[in-house]
Amino acid sequence: MIIIPEEYTVQQLYEFVYKVTYNKYNHTYNGCCPFCKEGNSWGSKKRFYYIADKDLAFCHNCGYSKKTLSFLCELTNKPVSVIINEIQKFDIEIQLPGSPEAHEIKPVTKSLPHDCINLTDDQQLNFYKDNNVVRAALHLIKTRRLDSAINRPKTFYISLTDKVHKNRLVLPFYNQDNEIIFYQTRTILHTEMRNKPKYLSKFNAEKSLYGIHNISSELDYIFIFEGPIDSFFMQNGIATCGITERGNQMFTELQREQLNNFNLYKKIFVLDNQWVDKAAHNKSLSLVDEGHEVFIWPKELRQFKDFNDICVTCGKDKIKPEFVLKHTHSGLKAKLLLTVIKNN
Repeated sequence: MIIIPEEYTVQQLYEFVYKVTYNKYNHTYNGCCPFCKEGNSWGSKKRFYYIADKDLAFCHNCGYSKKTLSFLCELTNKPVSVIINEIQKFDIEIQLPGSPEAHEIKPVTKSLPHDCINLTDDQQLNFYKDNNVVRAALHLIKTRRLDSAINRPKTFYISLTDKVHKNRLVLPFYNQDNEIIFYQTRTILHTEMRNKPKYLSKFNAEKSLYGIHNISSELDYIFIFEGPIDSFFMQNGIATCGITERGNQMFTELQREQLNNFNLYKKIFVLDNQWVDKAAHNKSLSLVDEGHEVFIWPKELRQFKDFNDICVTCGKDKIKPEFVLKHTHSGLKAKLLLTVIKNN
């Protein structure tokens, strides 16, 4: 019997399966089926599942169902011999019949990916100054104005060796005690832009909120974004790492606990531009239906994708709260504005 380390399978999932997410409550991975491509719903529906505890991969759309080893062979187009050779690099050995059970894989507790390089440490940067990946990361930080944004993290990191987050920019999430408790990584290499997810979250960890360490009492508002990078450019900006169209599922238990510490602040949702992003439009409408206040993008800014896009184009390090408040709406007014956007 061949035991496939879960870390190896997860690495292949994130590399070959589109839009993978992890559900810690049932230990299940979900994404878009790499075999049937799910027809016209590709990218919007996710019917493919990998259940580690049952050693099973299956798709609700096409009926695909295989055990892990067979699934990996078909997913990667690698023969069994190659996969066996690759898993030797992991800590779990191939288990022979009658040998002791493999140790249970414990959730990752590391605060950062393996062997991270601090991109604000001059000594480390001098050592890696000729490394193309490090240089690409620094170029991205500079051109996207991440190093000067008002709500940026204390530092950025990159790992050149981590099994899942290798060669990706690491965005650390701090708690109110300024400790890193979560992270998200972003692709930086053009060769990986098309075949790998743009963002990946810390493996086997409950999502935290980005930005709660920077909340200021100078404002009575908290601005809730989907992704951390857009929240970099907003004072009292926080990010959830994704908002579903069903708003009641948008926060993890940890994120709800974190938000409860700021009950006196008014919450405003700021999504991507509803003029150009259909998903953002649908999510905004869902949030309005649930009674939330939402930033509605004005027509004159329909050429921009998000706040980072505005700041890069206009050479800004922050968006003024007054601008967001001016275009924040709820109830019937918000629905009417979103209807106008939909009809245009």
